[in-house]
Amino acid sequence: MKKTLLLMFAFLGGMVAQAQNTVTYTDNLVVTINEESTEPQPTEIKVTTNADGTYTLALDNFMLGAGEDALAVGNIVLKNISGTEENGRIKLNTTQTIQIVPGTDETIPEEAWIGPMLGDVPVVLVAEMTADKLHCLIDIDMMETLEQIIKVTFGTPFGESEEPGVTVTYTDDLVVTINEESTEPQPTEIKVTTNADGTYTLALDNFMLGAGEDALAVGNIVLKNISGTEENGRIKLNTTQTIQIVPGTDETIPEEAWIGPMLGDVPVVLVAEMTADKLHCLIDIDMMETLEQVIKVTFGTPFKTTGIQKVVPSQNKSTRYYSLDGVLKGSDWNQLSKGVYIVNGKKVVK
Repeated sequence: MKKTLLLMFAFLGGMVAQAQNTVTYTDNLVVTINEESTEPQPTEIKVTTNADGTYTLALDNFMLGAGEDALAVGNIVLKNISGTEENGRIKLNTTQTIQIVPGTDETIPEEAWIGPMLGDVPVVLVAEMTADKLHCLIDIDMMETLEQIIKVTFGTPFGESEEPGVTVTYTDDLVVTINEESTEPQPTEIKVTTNADGTYTLALDNFMLGAGEDALAVGNIVLKNISGTEENGRIKLNTTQTIQIVPGTDETIPEEAWIGPMLGDVPVVLVAEMTADKLHCLIDIDMMETLEQVIKVTFGTPFKTTGIQKVVPSQNKSTRYYSLDGVLKGSDWNQLSKGVYIVNGKKVVK
């Protein structure tokens, strides 16, 4: 395991210089001038998390209006924005004087973009965001040129309905397996929230690869909108999602040390089972494109079952076979010795 982590450190060393993560948000944008607002227009805004912990926000190909009467302004880019985290959201706030550059829309001639001729333009930004939602207000002061202050609204405010529901914190041993090498069990917390719409949110905060000085800080792994089914007094959760890992909240670790944000889109598969006081879950974190590894996370021990059944050997390499006391024995049926195992919550015999 130590060797594997050292290889990861070496790989990430080459990525530090480009340790940036860009999220593209798509939502409706409304422009207000003199209390008159345009119709909402689907628009993209890109937010980049920079290596120094600041943010860059880009509203490209900004137009005043739509259709034939639209006025092409250009690319509005705000750099070095400070952010603060509060209640699971990042709040951005900045006042800058910028120069607007021509847009990149090839259907519009470069000379048609009016942004460059406006000179220095004061801009005020107030924004709030999570990994999958952005709401921002941008005031663009064009009083000296167009005698207008352009008010831009992107997305909708975070509402009360998005407040978390009932949250249960489970504490149990967590084991990480990479290339069939497993770490020692580490006491860990996983939080599961029951949302108002009946779905679930599972959060593994401050996830680390390894322990001690060799540990690699990954970040917060959050899976949302998970469907659950009740069976035999337990809730079963199952989801496959592509997420973005955000920096952890452990204040003893510098924000730039968390590698999660630089991994970009990360496919994650979750299979879990829980009651009010016990959680067992298997999380496969696919980092093949970045670290060339699939990280297998096991939290807690399987629920004990009754009855034994015959099993058809699985060809699925992600299938995990456990001993009756919850110890992971492997994922290759042919390599297992004869005996009784637990797979997918059921006893099987070989």
